[in-house]
Amino acid sequence: MITSNCKKCLFFKEGKCNGEDNSCICKFCPRNLSMCIITRWCRETESPVVFED
Repeated sequence: MITSNCKKCLFFKEGKCNGEDNSCICKFCPRNLSMCIITRWCRETESPVVFED
């Protein structure tokens, strides 16, 4: 199942993820992922967001 956060994820948009990784924060995070991507900060864990390939 693809969540609304998956649709905002850089990896999903670039075709690097199919939205099926159950360990991904997109699956369970209640926050708006697009805001975390813009600010590079996770309000849920109070930590920086780093995207790696």
